[in-house]
Amino acid sequence: MPRMAANSRRAERYLQQKRRARLRLIMGASAVALVGVIVLIVSLGGGSDSSTPKAFAGSVVKLELSEYAIKGNLQVPTGPIRIEATNIGGVQHNIGVRGIKISRNLERGESTTLDLGVLAPGTYDLYCDVTDAVDKKSHVSKGMVAKLVVTAATSTGATSTAATSTAATSTGATSTAATSTGATSTSVP
Repeated sequence: MPRMAANSRRAERYLQQKRRARLRLIMGASAVALVGVIVLIVSLGGGSDSSTPKAFAGSVVKLELSEYAIKGNLQVPTGPIRIEATNIGGVQHNIGVRGIKISRNLERGESTTLDLGVLAPGTYDLYCDVTDAVDKKSHVSKGMVAKLVVTAATSTGATSTAATSTAATSTGATSTAATSTGATSTSVP
């Protein structure tokens, strides 16, 4: 086996300087890369967001859900509509707009937001789709329904108050409304 010649002190110092220089280069490049990643994360919103949310540019319907009742302002002008519902009752509730959207089940004190999009003028059925565990009856069968009335935009912006629960009229008139998604809701005002 051939014997390797030992490096001189000068050669050892030269190799050691090269290793240190290579290590400094690697450490410097790593530091620059780390700073770049941090800047990228912050610029993409991965950091803490202290900005305020944008205001909703439409009508907000605030509802309170309790035992077998849906209460709130149920008349809005046509345009983008958002429902903000809070369960103030003692059991689970949810809120749905027939043929459009339904929320998750809410425990007492919980709230939810449903963005309905742009709704055309008409009457839309609101309901709670929960079934009681004890008597196996739906909240709809117990009267937890209401009508959301979407009115045509007027030049004065005046609107009237809508009823908070279902009621048949003496004329038996019906109203049909179409949403921007093409879903249709037919009901008796």
